[in-house]
Amino acid sequence: MEILPLLLIFAVMMLPLLFISNRQKKAQQKQMALVRELGVGDEVRTHSGFYGLIVESYDEFVILESEDGSQSKWARQAVAMKVEDQDFAQTADQASEDSAEGAEGAEGSVPGVTVTDETPASD
Repeated sequence: MEILPLLLIFAVMMLPLLFISNRQKKAQQKQMALVRELGVGDEVRTHSGFYGLIVESYDEFVILESEDGSQSKWARQAVAMKVEDQDFAQTADQASEDSAEGAEGAEGSVPGVTVTDETPASD
């Protein structure tokens, strides 16, 4: 009879874990379905923040092309989401505004990087 309260406590502690596990599993299945639907010509963003266009698609990986035309191979699971045209347009507009502001200050400068023409003094 003393085991019944322990089993009840154990069951109450396990219910939230089962609920969380079920939610994670559903989210993972939704993500996998999204990744499987992606194909050549889709604009995507990876989990690390890389934006690219899918130029080749295989079972386990995709080839993404960046804005400068370079191509790189990515695991299909690394793709976080498909970028909608309006999302990409907002990102591009913000990037162009940032570069315009930076160009006003110093031509050819990179934000956050200080470059000097001085050579270091040697002892």
